Amino acid sequence: MKIWILNHVALKPNETGITRHYDLSKYMVQKGHEVTIFASSFLAYLFKWRNPNKKNYRENVNGVVYEWVWTLPYKGNSAKRLLNMISYFFLALFRGMQLKEKPDVIVGSSVHLFACLAGYFLSKWKKASYVVEIRDLWPRTLIEFGSMSERHPVAVMFGIIEKFVYKKAEKIIVTLPGAHKYITTLGIPREKIVYIPNGIDMSKQEELENPSSMEAEIAEIRKKYPRIALYIGSHGMANSLYTIVESAEYLHRDDTAYVFIGEGPEKEGLKKAAKHRENIYFFSGVPKNEVLSTVNLADVVLVSMLNTNLYRFGISLNKLNDYLMVGNPILFAGKVYNNIVEAANAGITVPPEDPKAFADGLNQLLDLSAEQRQEIKANSFAYLYENHNMEKLAERFIAVCEEVQATKTERG
Repeated sequence: MKIWILNHVALKPNETGITRHYDLSKYMVQKGHEVTIFASSFLAYLFKWRNPNKKNYRENVNGVVYEWVWTLPYKGNSAKRLLNMISYFFLALFRGMQLKEKPDVIVGSSVHLFACLAGYFLSKWKKASYVVEIRDLWPRTLIEFGSMSERHPVAVMFGIIEKFVYKKAEKIIVTLPGAHKYITTLGIPREKIVYIPNGIDMSKQEELENPSSMEAEIAEIRKKYPRIALYIGSHGMANSLYTIVESAEYLHRDDTAYVFIGEGPEKEGLKKAAKHRENIYFFSGVPKNEVLSTVNLADVVLVSMLNTNLYRFGISLNKLNDYLMVGNPILFAGKVYNNIVEAANAGITVPPEDPKAFADGLNQLLDLSAEQRQEIKANSFAYLYENHNMEKLAERFIAVCEEVQATKTERG
Protein backbone atom coordinates (compact mmCIF):
# COMPACT_ATOMS: atom_id res chain seq x y z
CA MET A 1 0.00 0.00 0.00
CA LYS A 2 1.21 3.52 -0.82
CA ILE A 3 0.46 6.07 1.88
CA TRP A 4 1.01 9.82 1.68
CA ILE A 5 1.04 11.85 4.91
CA LEU A 6 0.74 15.64 4.82
CA ASN A 7 2.22 17.11 7.99
CA HIS A 8 3.57 20.65 7.74
CA VAL A 9 5.95 20.24 10.72
CA ALA A 10 7.04 16.61 10.33
CA LEU A 11 10.58 15.90 11.51
CA LYS A 12 13.37 13.46 10.84
CA PRO A 13 14.39 11.05 13.63
CA ASN A 14 17.47 13.05 14.61
CA GLU A 15 15.59 16.34 14.98
CA THR A 16 14.29 17.72 18.27
CA GLY A 17 10.53 17.62 18.55
CA ILE A 18 7.63 15.28 17.74
CA THR A 19 8.69 12.55 15.30
CA ARG A 20 5.34 10.70 15.34
CA HIS A 21 5.07 10.21 11.59
CA TYR A 22 8.63 9.04 11.05
CA ASP A 23 8.28 6.59 13.95
CA LEU A 24 5.00 5.21 12.59
CA SER A 25 6.31 5.16 9.01
CA LYS A 26 9.45 3.26 9.96
CA TYR A 27 7.35 0.30 11.05
CA MET A 28 4.94 0.64 8.13
CA VAL A 29 7.90 0.48 5.72
CA GLN A 30 9.22 -2.59 7.54
CA LYS A 31 5.85 -4.24 6.90
CA GLY A 32 6.16 -3.63 3.15
CA HIS A 33 4.23 -0.37 2.74
CA GLU A 34 5.53 2.74 0.95
CA VAL A 35 5.24 6.01 2.90
CA THR A 36 5.86 9.55 1.70
CA ILE A 37 5.68 12.50 4.10
CA PHE A 38 5.09 16.03 2.76
CA ALA A 39 6.62 18.57 5.14
CA SER A 40 8.02 22.09 5.17
CA SER A 41 11.71 22.63 4.43
CA PHE A 42 11.47 25.62 6.79
CA LEU A 43 11.84 24.55 10.42
CA ALA A 44 9.05 26.45 12.15
CA TYR A 45 10.34 25.78 15.67
CA LEU A 46 13.80 27.18 14.91
CA PHE A 47 12.76 29.71 12.24
CA LYS A 48 15.41 28.54 9.80
CA TRP A 49 15.80 26.42 6.66
CA ARG A 50 16.73 22.77 6.99
CA ASN A 51 19.09 23.19 4.06
CA PRO A 52 19.86 26.80 3.04
CA ASN A 53 20.84 25.59 -0.44
CA LYS A 54 17.68 23.58 -1.16
CA LYS A 55 14.04 24.47 -0.53
CA ASN A 56 12.15 21.90 -2.64
CA TYR A 57 13.67 18.44 -2.68
CA ARG A 58 13.15 14.76 -1.94
CA GLU A 59 15.00 12.84 0.78
CA ASN A 60 14.95 9.16 1.69
CA VAL A 61 15.46 8.60 5.43
CA ASN A 62 15.81 4.89 6.21
CA GLY A 63 13.18 4.01 3.64
CA VAL A 64 10.75 6.79 4.60
CA VAL A 65 10.50 9.35 1.79
CA TYR A 66 10.25 13.05 2.63
CA GLU A 67 9.01 15.61 0.12
CA TRP A 68 10.35 18.88 1.52
CA VAL A 69 8.39 21.88 0.23
CA TRP A 70 9.12 25.59 0.41
CA THR A 71 6.93 27.59 2.79
CA LEU A 72 7.01 31.29 3.55
CA PRO A 73 9.69 31.95 6.21
CA TYR A 74 8.63 33.82 9.32
CA LYS A 75 9.65 34.54 12.90
CA GLY A 76 7.59 34.86 16.05
CA ASN A 77 3.80 34.78 16.03
CA SER A 78 3.02 37.45 13.44
CA ALA A 79 0.57 37.35 10.54
CA LYS A 80 3.32 35.70 8.51
CA ARG A 81 2.75 32.53 10.54
CA LEU A 82 -0.71 32.18 8.99
CA LEU A 83 0.74 32.91 5.55
CA ASN A 84 3.34 30.22 6.21
CA MET A 85 0.50 27.73 6.78
CA ILE A 86 -1.33 28.84 3.64
CA SER A 87 1.86 28.56 1.59
CA TYR A 88 2.20 24.96 2.79
CA PHE A 89 -1.32 24.25 1.50
CA PHE A 90 -0.48 25.45 -2.01
CA LEU A 91 3.05 24.04 -2.25
CA ALA A 92 2.18 20.60 -0.84
CA LEU A 93 -0.80 20.44 -3.18
CA PHE A 94 1.31 21.49 -6.16
CA ARG A 95 4.11 19.03 -5.35
CA GLY A 96 1.68 16.16 -4.92
CA MET A 97 -0.06 16.94 -8.20
CA GLN A 98 3.32 17.02 -9.98
CA LEU A 99 4.32 13.56 -8.81
CA LYS A 100 3.37 10.69 -11.10
CA GLU A 101 2.95 8.32 -8.15
CA LYS A 102 -0.56 7.20 -7.29
CA PRO A 103 -1.07 6.70 -3.55
CA ASP A 104 -3.75 4.43 -2.16
CA VAL A 105 -4.41 6.56 0.92
CA ILE A 106 -3.70 10.21 1.68
CA VAL A 107 -3.62 11.34 5.32
CA GLY A 108 -3.97 15.05 6.02
CA SER A 109 -2.61 15.72 9.52
CA SER A 110 -3.08 18.80 11.66
CA VAL A 111 -1.73 20.77 13.79
CA HIS A 112 -3.19 23.32 11.33
CA LEU A 113 -6.10 22.36 9.11
CA PHE A 114 -4.65 23.57 5.80
CA ALA A 115 -2.68 20.30 5.71
CA CYS A 116 -5.94 18.37 6.07
CA LEU A 117 -7.54 20.50 3.35
CA ALA A 118 -4.61 19.94 0.97
CA GLY A 119 -4.93 16.22 1.68
CA TYR A 120 -8.57 16.29 0.57
CA PHE A 121 -7.90 17.98 -2.77
CA LEU A 122 -4.94 15.70 -3.45
CA SER A 123 -7.08 12.64 -2.70
CA LYS A 124 -9.61 13.79 -5.31
CA TRP A 125 -6.85 14.47 -7.86
CA LYS A 126 -5.18 11.11 -7.24
CA LYS A 127 -8.43 9.20 -6.70
CA ALA A 128 -7.11 8.01 -3.34
CA SER A 129 -8.84 7.28 -0.02
CA TYR A 130 -8.88 10.25 2.35
CA VAL A 131 -8.09 10.15 6.07
CA VAL A 132 -7.82 13.09 8.46
CA GLU A 133 -5.57 12.98 11.51
CA ILE A 134 -6.23 15.50 14.29
CA ARG A 135 -3.41 16.06 16.77
CA ASP A 136 -4.73 19.40 18.03
CA LEU A 137 -8.33 20.61 18.08
CA TRP A 138 -8.12 23.77 15.98
CA PRO A 139 -9.70 26.25 16.36
CA ARG A 140 -10.94 25.00 19.76
CA THR A 141 -7.41 25.05 21.26
CA LEU A 142 -6.79 28.65 20.14
CA ILE A 143 -10.14 29.77 21.55
CA GLU A 144 -9.86 28.04 24.92
CA PHE A 145 -6.27 29.19 25.45
CA GLY A 146 -7.50 32.73 24.91
CA SER A 147 -5.47 33.29 21.73
CA MET A 148 -8.60 34.43 19.87
CA SER A 149 -12.34 34.73 20.28
CA GLU A 150 -15.02 32.54 18.73
CA ARG A 151 -15.82 35.37 16.30
CA HIS A 152 -12.27 36.11 15.23
CA PRO A 153 -12.04 35.78 11.42
CA VAL A 154 -9.23 33.20 11.70
CA ALA A 155 -11.26 31.11 14.17
CA VAL A 156 -14.31 31.31 11.89
CA MET A 157 -12.18 30.28 8.89
CA PHE A 158 -10.68 27.29 10.70
CA GLY A 159 -14.13 26.33 11.95
CA ILE A 160 -15.40 26.16 8.37
CA ILE A 161 -12.40 24.11 7.23
CA GLU A 162 -12.73 21.86 10.26
CA LYS A 163 -16.33 20.89 9.51
CA PHE A 164 -15.53 20.41 5.82
CA VAL A 165 -12.59 18.01 6.29
CA TYR A 166 -14.38 16.06 9.04
CA LYS A 167 -17.34 15.55 6.73
CA LYS A 168 -15.22 14.54 3.73
CA ALA A 169 -12.86 12.19 5.60
CA GLU A 170 -13.52 8.47 5.40
CA LYS A 171 -11.88 8.06 8.80
CA ILE A 172 -10.66 10.54 11.42
CA ILE A 173 -7.64 9.56 13.51
CA VAL A 174 -7.30 11.46 16.81
CA THR A 175 -4.47 11.51 19.34
CA LEU A 176 -6.74 12.74 22.15
CA PRO A 177 -8.93 9.96 23.59
CA GLY A 178 -11.82 12.31 24.32
CA ALA A 179 -11.70 14.20 21.01
CA HIS A 180 -14.78 12.31 19.82
CA LYS A 181 -16.84 14.17 22.41
CA TYR A 182 -16.12 17.39 20.56
CA ILE A 183 -16.07 16.15 16.97
CA THR A 184 -19.44 14.40 17.26
CA THR A 185 -21.05 17.73 18.28
CA LEU A 186 -20.30 18.84 14.71
CA GLY A 187 -22.53 16.10 13.34
CA ILE A 188 -19.80 13.53 12.68
CA PRO A 189 -20.66 9.86 13.42
CA ARG A 190 -18.75 8.34 16.37
CA GLU A 191 -17.79 5.24 14.37
CA LYS A 192 -15.82 7.42 11.96
CA ILE A 193 -13.34 8.40 14.71
CA VAL A 194 -10.35 6.22 15.67
CA TYR A 195 -8.03 6.88 18.62
CA ILE A 196 -4.31 6.33 17.96
CA PRO A 197 -2.27 8.12 20.65
CA ASN A 198 1.27 9.41 20.48
CA GLY A 199 3.77 6.72 21.35
CA ILE A 200 7.42 5.87 21.61
CA ASP A 201 9.74 3.51 19.78
CA MET A 202 10.54 0.91 22.43
CA SER A 203 14.01 0.45 20.94
CA LYS A 204 14.81 3.88 22.40
CA GLN A 205 15.58 2.03 25.62
CA GLU A 206 19.09 1.75 24.25
CA GLU A 207 19.44 5.54 24.62
CA LEU A 208 19.47 5.13 28.39
CA GLU A 209 23.07 4.02 27.91
CA ASN A 210 24.03 7.27 26.16
CA PRO A 211 26.13 9.57 28.36
CA SER A 212 24.20 12.72 29.31
CA SER A 213 25.93 16.07 28.90
CA MET A 214 24.16 17.05 32.15
CA GLU A 215 25.92 14.46 34.31
CA ALA A 216 28.61 16.80 35.64
CA GLU A 217 26.13 19.63 36.39
CA ILE A 218 23.71 17.31 38.19
CA ALA A 219 26.55 15.74 40.19
CA GLU A 220 27.68 19.21 41.25
CA ILE A 221 24.15 20.18 42.31
CA ARG A 222 23.83 16.95 44.33
CA LYS A 223 26.77 17.99 46.50
CA LYS A 224 24.48 20.64 47.98
CA TYR A 225 21.06 19.15 47.23
CA PRO A 226 21.06 15.32 47.25
CA ARG A 227 17.58 15.03 45.66
CA ILE A 228 16.73 16.22 42.15
CA ALA A 229 13.23 17.13 40.89
CA LEU A 230 13.53 17.56 37.13
CA TYR A 231 11.48 19.06 34.33
CA ILE A 232 12.65 18.66 30.74
CA GLY A 233 10.89 20.12 27.73
CA SER A 234 9.33 23.29 26.40
CA HIS A 235 9.07 26.37 28.62
CA GLY A 236 5.80 27.73 27.24
CA MET A 237 2.51 29.03 28.59
CA ALA A 238 0.78 25.66 28.29
CA ASN A 239 3.44 24.00 30.47
CA SER A 240 2.39 26.02 33.54
CA LEU A 241 5.93 26.04 34.96
CA TYR A 242 5.26 28.95 37.31
CA THR A 243 3.30 26.45 39.41
CA ILE A 244 6.49 24.40 39.82
CA VAL A 245 8.67 27.44 40.58
CA GLU A 246 6.20 28.77 43.15
CA SER A 247 5.92 25.35 44.81
CA ALA A 248 9.49 25.78 46.08
CA GLU A 249 8.13 28.22 48.68
CA TYR A 250 6.08 25.38 50.20
CA LEU A 251 8.64 22.58 50.04
CA HIS A 252 9.98 22.70 53.58
CA ARG A 253 13.12 20.62 53.12
CA ASP A 254 16.64 21.63 52.23
CA ASP A 255 17.77 18.51 50.39
CA THR A 256 16.01 19.11 47.05
CA ALA A 257 16.87 21.06 43.91
CA TYR A 258 14.53 21.89 41.05
CA VAL A 259 16.18 21.49 37.65
CA PHE A 260 14.59 22.87 34.47
CA ILE A 261 16.04 21.80 31.12
CA GLY A 262 14.81 23.22 27.83
CA GLU A 263 13.85 26.39 26.00
CA GLY A 264 10.73 28.43 25.36
CA PRO A 265 9.13 31.88 25.49
CA GLU A 266 8.49 31.74 29.26
CA LYS A 267 12.04 30.84 30.25
CA GLU A 268 13.30 34.34 31.04
CA GLY A 269 10.20 35.13 33.09
CA LEU A 270 10.62 31.89 35.02
CA LYS A 271 14.25 32.68 35.78
CA LYS A 272 13.22 36.08 37.15
CA ALA A 273 10.51 34.48 39.28
CA ALA A 274 13.06 32.02 40.69
CA LYS A 275 16.01 34.39 41.18
CA HIS A 276 15.60 34.50 44.97
CA ARG A 277 15.63 30.68 45.22
CA GLU A 278 19.07 29.09 45.38
CA ASN A 279 17.73 25.58 44.78
CA ILE A 280 16.23 26.29 41.32
CA TYR A 281 18.45 25.76 38.29
CA PHE A 282 17.88 26.37 34.57
CA PHE A 283 19.78 24.75 31.71
CA SER A 284 19.58 24.71 27.93
CA GLY A 285 18.04 21.75 26.14
CA VAL A 286 19.99 18.56 25.55
CA PRO A 287 20.35 16.59 22.28
CA LYS A 288 17.41 14.32 21.57
CA ASN A 289 19.44 11.13 22.05
CA GLU A 290 20.36 12.30 25.57
CA VAL A 291 16.82 12.97 26.82
CA LEU A 292 16.26 9.56 28.42
CA SER A 293 19.68 9.38 30.07
CA THR A 294 19.18 12.94 31.36
CA VAL A 295 15.74 12.10 32.80
CA ASN A 296 17.38 9.10 34.45
CA LEU A 297 19.56 11.47 36.52
CA ALA A 298 16.51 12.67 38.50
CA ASP A 299 14.78 11.34 41.60
CA VAL A 300 11.37 12.70 40.58
CA VAL A 301 10.20 14.03 37.20
CA LEU A 302 7.65 16.81 36.85
CA VAL A 303 4.67 17.69 34.65
CA SER A 304 2.45 20.72 35.14
CA MET A 305 -0.68 21.60 33.15
CA LEU A 306 -2.89 24.64 32.98
CA ASN A 307 -6.28 24.51 34.64
CA THR A 308 -8.36 24.63 31.46
CA ASN A 309 -11.49 22.93 30.18
CA LEU A 310 -9.66 22.09 26.95
CA TYR A 311 -8.16 19.02 28.61
CA ARG A 312 -11.62 17.51 29.00
CA PHE A 313 -10.82 15.99 25.60
CA GLY A 314 -7.53 14.54 26.81
CA ILE A 315 -3.80 15.13 26.39
CA SER A 316 -1.08 13.52 24.27
CA LEU A 317 2.20 14.57 25.87
CA ASN A 318 5.28 12.93 24.34
CA LYS A 319 7.13 13.94 27.48
CA LEU A 320 5.12 11.42 29.47
CA ASN A 321 6.27 8.62 27.17
CA ASP A 322 9.90 9.54 27.86
CA TYR A 323 9.22 9.70 31.60
CA LEU A 324 7.46 6.33 31.61
CA MET A 325 10.28 4.67 29.69
CA VAL A 326 12.80 5.79 32.29
CA GLY A 327 10.47 4.82 35.13
CA ASN A 328 11.20 7.51 37.70
CA PRO A 329 8.24 8.60 39.86
CA ILE A 330 6.15 11.26 38.09
CA LEU A 331 4.51 14.22 39.80
CA PHE A 332 1.62 15.27 37.56
CA ALA A 333 -0.34 18.48 38.12
CA GLY A 334 -3.41 18.45 35.94
CA LYS A 335 -7.10 17.76 35.50
CA VAL A 336 -7.41 15.82 32.25
CA TYR A 337 -9.65 13.29 30.51
CA ASN A 338 -6.90 10.67 30.35
CA ASN A 339 -4.67 10.73 33.40
CA ILE A 340 -1.84 8.52 32.15
CA VAL A 341 0.16 8.81 35.38
CA GLU A 342 -2.80 7.56 37.39
CA ALA A 343 -3.66 4.82 34.87
CA ALA A 344 -0.07 3.57 34.88
CA ASN A 345 0.34 3.81 38.69
CA ALA A 346 3.46 5.79 37.90
CA GLY A 347 3.35 8.55 40.50
CA ILE A 348 1.08 11.11 42.12
CA THR A 349 -1.52 13.49 40.65
CA VAL A 350 -2.28 16.89 42.23
CA PRO A 351 -4.63 19.71 41.15
CA PRO A 352 -3.33 22.07 38.45
CA GLU A 353 -1.99 25.55 39.22
CA ASP A 354 -1.79 24.82 42.96
CA PRO A 355 1.83 25.35 44.13
CA LYS A 356 1.20 24.09 47.68
CA ALA A 357 -0.43 20.88 46.47
CA PHE A 358 2.49 20.45 44.07
CA ALA A 359 4.98 20.79 46.94
CA ASP A 360 3.02 18.27 49.02
CA GLY A 361 3.02 15.77 46.16
CA LEU A 362 6.73 16.24 45.56
CA ASN A 363 7.44 15.69 49.24
CA GLN A 364 5.59 12.35 49.13
CA LEU A 365 7.47 11.12 46.07
CA LEU A 366 10.85 12.13 47.46
CA ASP A 367 10.18 9.95 50.50
CA LEU A 368 9.31 6.76 48.57
CA SER A 369 11.17 3.63 49.54
CA ALA A 370 13.44 1.77 47.11
CA GLU A 371 10.78 -0.94 46.81
CA GLN A 372 8.07 1.60 45.96
CA ARG A 373 10.29 3.22 43.33
CA GLN A 374 10.97 -0.16 41.76
CA GLU A 375 7.25 -0.91 41.64
CA ILE A 376 6.62 2.39 39.84
CA LYS A 377 9.37 1.58 37.35
CA ALA A 378 7.79 -1.78 36.53
CA ASN A 379 4.29 -0.26 36.27
CA SER A 380 5.53 2.49 33.96
CA PHE A 381 7.20 0.18 31.48
CA ALA A 382 4.29 -2.27 31.39
CA TYR A 383 1.78 0.51 30.70
CA LEU A 384 3.99 2.07 28.05
CA TYR A 385 4.56 -1.21 26.23
CA GLU A 386 0.87 -2.04 26.16
CA ASN A 387 -0.56 1.38 25.29
CA HIS A 388 2.08 3.55 23.61
CA ASN A 389 4.34 1.10 21.82
CA MET A 390 4.96 2.69 18.41
CA GLU A 391 5.13 -0.66 16.62
CA LYS A 392 1.63 -1.54 17.86
CA LEU A 393 0.34 1.93 16.99
CA ALA A 394 1.71 1.56 13.45
CA GLU A 395 -0.34 -1.62 13.09
CA ARG A 396 -3.46 0.33 14.09
CA PHE A 397 -2.59 3.11 11.64
CA ILE A 398 -2.18 0.56 8.84
CA ALA A 399 -5.49 -1.06 9.81
CA VAL A 400 -7.30 2.28 9.33
CA CYS A 401 -5.70 2.75 5.91
CA GLU A 402 -6.56 -0.82 4.89
CA GLU A 403 -10.15 -0.39 6.04
CA VAL A 404 -10.77 2.77 3.99
CA GLN A 405 -9.04 1.20 0.99
CA ALA A 406 -11.14 -1.96 1.25
CA THR A 407 -14.32 0.13 1.50
CA LYS A 408 -13.31 2.06 -1.60
CA THR A 409 -12.64 -1.19 -3.49
CA GLU A 410 -16.05 -2.58 -2.49
CA ARG A 411 -17.74 0.56 -3.80
CA GLY A 412 -15.88 0.17 -7.08
